[in-house]
This record gives sequence, structure tokens and C-alpha cells, in this order.
Amino acid sequence: MKNWGIVALAIAIVVVVAAGGAWYAMSTRAHAPTAQVAYAVALTDPPIVPTGTTALTINYSGVAVHTEEQGWIANTGATGGVNLLALQNLSVVIANVRVPANATVNEVRLYVSNATIMVNGTTYPVMLPSGVLKIPIVNASRAAPGALVDLQPHVFEAFVGDQPVFVMAPAAVALPLNYTAPPGSVFHVPKHLRDELERAGRADVAITSVTLTVNGNVTTLRITLTNEGNESVQIMGVALKGPWALSVPPVTIQKKDFSATVNVVGARADMRMVFFANGTQLVPALQMASEHMNVKWPLPPGAKEKKLEVEGEGNESDLQEWMHGFNSNGNGPDNVMMGGPGRGADQSYGSNGLNAFQGIAFADDEFEHALAGYTLQPGQSATFLYEGVIALTPHLEDSSMRAVNITVVPISGDGYSITLLTVPASNATTTTIAG
Repeated sequence: MKNWGIVALAIAIVVVVAAGGAWYAMSTRAHAPTAQVAYAVALTDPPIVPTGTTALTINYSGVAVHTEEQGWIANTGATGGVNLLALQNLSVVIANVRVPANATVNEVRLYVSNATIMVNGTTYPVMLPSGVLKIPIVNASRAAPGALVDLQPHVFEAFVGDQPVFVMAPAAVALPLNYTAPPGSVFHVPKHLRDELERAGRADVAITSVTLTVNGNVTTLRITLTNEGNESVQIMGVALKGPWALSVPPVTIQKKDFSATVNVVGARADMRMVFFANGTQLVPALQMASEHMNVKWPLPPGAKEKKLEVEGEGNESDLQEWMHGFNSNGNGPDNVMMGGPGRGADQSYGSNGLNAFQGIAFADDEFEHALAGYTLQPGQSATFLYEGVIALTPHLEDSSMRAVNITVVPISGDGYSITLLTVPASNATTTTIAG
């Protein structure tokens, strides 16, 4: 006869032990540290740059990735620099970020400390609207071991006085990678991946309306954009190219053997003006740069003046040599009137244009912070506005003037082409007539 009490007790012990083992296993799994893996962030692709560019270098001070499970994870020790022109059909791993295994990474942030460009053998700093590049990962997938970031910056050349200013529109997009590798690793980017990046890397933004008006010295630019795509788009700014009128106060020049006062009459120049977005407010980029710059002459290369009126004293041959120095490119004013002590009546002086002096004076990382841009959600429209006086205030070399105030306005009745600065990049362009 079986002892059912003993059997029941044995069953109960087995059940308790089994339940305890199951709870222990679940408790161990719940409290065990999540496994971490190295997530590789790689860069690829050359940018769009001005003619004569041989290097475009971005120096970065950190990399972060966003996971759907744990939010932002940063690698602040990921520092270095990369020449984007060296990445045609190649990628280089710039950082590893430790993320949970099986995490879904959907965005990369690259913290840029500064950028430089080499054009015709001279290195210049590059302006950025922000020091943080926010790069969405298209088709983000769980457990992907890395991301390939396609930097697509378009570098515009503009001028403050005779000095060039290079402004970067930092467009970028990323795709999941199927491999991880240590920083510094270089890989060939296969054609199918390049094609996929090309398809993924365009924002579907439409310019629905633009008005550009001038009233005295006040410029008003109003532009409405609509996101017609399925992904959010960062609006970083707009660029306008066309003819601009420049008003310059009398310029005082002081050299060792002569001094002169130059009055510029009726100046205009075909040039590009870039406006950064700070929310929906537009900020003139060149105005930000100008106060940190030294210029030799307040007008850009190729500017056309109706007349230069020069009053000078001292060594006339040195004065004339100085005049030839900035009037040598064949695009000068219709005439230059020179006068002064001992010269009698003003006399005409032949002029051939302005020199394109090299160099720039603002610090590399002065402007790569603080402007927020604007995130345009799918289906959303937003109107961006600038209204004010565009005033460039560089320091004039060879002058006692602390700064020269150059007022810039569009010319009523003339046409202007408009390009967007967005992340990802946008092909949207339009033209408008200034009113």
C-alpha cells in the first residue's frame, strides 16, 4: 500500500523547488546587466565645394547615438578630424559607442569643434549654423552593428569686403551598417549602398511662397516652406544669390607716406547672402562673421561702383600705387576722382577694379554654436522671416576706423535665386524678384 502522505509531500517539495528555480531564473534575468556591444559610426562621401578646393576638414569632439530603448548614449572621447574630400566611395569609422545588444539606433549626433577648407592653397575657417550635426538613420533596424553617415555638405563662398567667407550647409543622412570595426578602419562603399544613400538623402520640402522687399535700408525676406515628405526635416537656413547694393561711408586710409579719404558712390555686387534659421527667425550669417574680420577694402571682388572720390595728401606716387593695388581686376568704377592739397581741381584717375585679397580673421570656432534651426514635421508648413538692416562691420586695415559699416540691400526689380539649407539635403530651389 502506498503512503500517499509521503507521495504528496514529495510532490509538494518538487513543485516548490521547481517554482523556486523558475523564480530564481527570472530574477537573475531581470537583474543581470544588459550586454553591451560596440556600435560603429562611419562617415562617407565628398561634399559640394567651391572650385579650387583641395581639402574640407571637419574636426569633431564627440559622437552620440540615440536608441529607442535607452535614449542618448555618448562617446565624448571620440575626437579627431577627417578630410571629407578623401572619402569618395570610401568610409572611415570615426567612433565606437557602447550600446545595449539588440538596441535600435535611430539617430547620430556629431559634435563639430571646427571646420576648415583649403582653396587655391590657402586654408580658411568654415562657418556652420550649429556645432551639432543631427543625422537621422533611415530604416533604422534592431541590432544593426553600426551606421554609415553620408555627409552631404554644400559649402558656399561669400564675401565680407574683399575677404572670402565659407559657409557650410551641413546636410547629412545615415543608413544602418551590417558590420562594426574599430575607429580608423577604412572600407569601400559598394554601389548599391551609395545608391540607397542617394535615394534616402533628400528632403521632400517645397518652397510655397517667397517675398523679398526693400524699404530704405530695411530688407524684408519672408519664405514659407512645406514638408511634403514622411520624415521630419531640419531647416538650417536659406541662401540668396543676386545683385546687392552696398552703401559705404567715407573710408579713411592712413599709410606711412600718405593719407586719403575715399568716398564710394553707387556700389553694387553680384554676391550670395546666407541666412541661418534660429527657430523661424532668419539671421544674416555674414553679419555675424563680419565683426570678427579684417578687410583691406570694403567691397567684394567684382563690385562695380559708379564713382570713387578720393581726397589725399602726402606722397602722390605712393597714393597712386595704392590705388592701383585695389583696382587691378578690370571691374572697377566708371571713374575715380582724386583731389587734395596741392592738386588743384579734382582729376580723373583710371581704375580697373578690385583685388581679391586672401585671408580671414575670425576664430575657427566662433560661430558654430547656438542657432537652433527649426524642425519641420511631415505635413507642416512654416514661415521664416528676416526684417532689418543688413550691416557688415569688419575692421578696415590701414585705417584708424575701428570698423566700417557696410549696408547691404537687395535691388528692387532684380532677380534672386534661393537655395535651402536643410538636413537631409533638399533639391528645392526657386527665384524671386525684389520689390
